[in-house]
Amino acid sequence: MLRLDYCDYSCHNRDGDRIYRPNGLGCYLFLRFYQSMRIVLTDSIVYAQEGACILFTPEYPQDYSAIQEFQNSYVHFHMQGRNALDYQLPLNEVFYPENIEVIDQLFQKIQAEFLSPDIFQQEMMDMLLRQLLIESSRQLVPSYQSEEASMLHAAFRNLRFTLLTQCEKDWTIAQMCQAVHLEKSQFYTYYERFFYISPKADLLNARINKAKQMLVNQAAVIQDVSESCGFGSASHFSRQFKRSVGYSPREFQEKRLR
Repeated sequence: MLRLDYCDYSCHNRDGDRIYRPNGLGCYLFLRFYQSMRIVLTDSIVYAQEGACILFTPEYPQDYSAIQEFQNSYVHFHMQGRNALDYQLPLNEVFYPENIEVIDQLFQKIQAEFLSPDIFQQEMMDMLLRQLLIESSRQLVPSYQSEEASMLHAAFRNLRFTLLTQCEKDWTIAQMCQAVHLEKSQFYTYYERFFYISPKADLLNARINKAKQMLVNQAAVIQDVSESCGFGSASHFSRQFKRSVGYSPREFQEKRLR
């Protein structure tokens, strides 16, 4: 469980204020900065811009100060039974979430819950803290990524969402390439770089998963499932389904009856 010690949302310190904790805080500290900040790290000084975040580990020295106005959101918390590395976030270094509004909304919810006397408060704060870490990881924009690459990543994410939610359509590579304005070879390269899977395999997985959900209905007709999931024929559907799941569609339905 993640245990929250203290938090604040969009709070202000004195202009130019400095926070200096040479031995760390003794717990994790997640910060979101609204203005430019000077941050002293082990081997460098970083000038963080608006929208920057940092996740300090418990014993890491903390030394950061505002260039002018000091405004931030923060949460102090402990981890029990997990490690911050599990969330695939950089530790003790500045990072920039792609959609900072999502992070702000979570900080607001965390503070509201922290100030609330409602039942299951600890459980709710645990859930919201996990969501904050997970969303930050999902929204992570690599420091080496240019603005152009970031826009391209967003275009691919939109395309992938459309592909997976409309997997029954007869998608062609030409349509996919047109959606992100790239040639075929570039399209394949970026898709696999962003999502670690080919577009063909990604689309097939979505169709198989949709078929599995439909086959839970014992009255479902194999031919209808095949058509609803975008397969050209029932025989092709059966081959692909067995290859992916290990059972034919009919065998899968029968197993659900047991």
